[in-house]
Amino acid sequence: MINKKLCEYADDIYSCMRCGFCIAKCPLYENYGWASNNARGRILIARGILENKLELSHYIAERIFNCTTCDQCYVLCPSGIHTTDIIRALKYELSARNYIPNSSNRIMENIRREGNPYGEPRLKRGYWMRDEDK
Repeated sequence: MINKKLCEYADDIYSCMRCGFCIAKCPLYENYGWASNNARGRILIARGILENKLELSHYIAERIFNCTTCDQCYVLCPSGIHTTDIIRALKYELSARNYIPNSSNRIMENIRREGNPYGEPRLKRGYWMRDEDK
């Protein structure tokens, strides 16, 4: 059963024209070149999940979680589809079902342990702001 959070965006998911404007500024698509690494591909993944034609997996989680939600896809979307909201809903859905990529687990552990995503010691927080020359 699909989480209610993803279902809230069904209208947007089905409104995607697949025009490809969202691809133009996607930094991940530029880097990887895979259709599943851009907003249009992620919207198609969301549609597949909504229609029970696609099963959740760690492979899908990697594609969804690597989105930085920079919002360029929304800015360029002529249909005004809230792509980043859909991607956040997908992340929520995947997390709720324990499909979390290892890279995200590492970040979450760093936050739990040190209070920041980089894993830097709490004692060094703000260290970079000190002016050591004075």
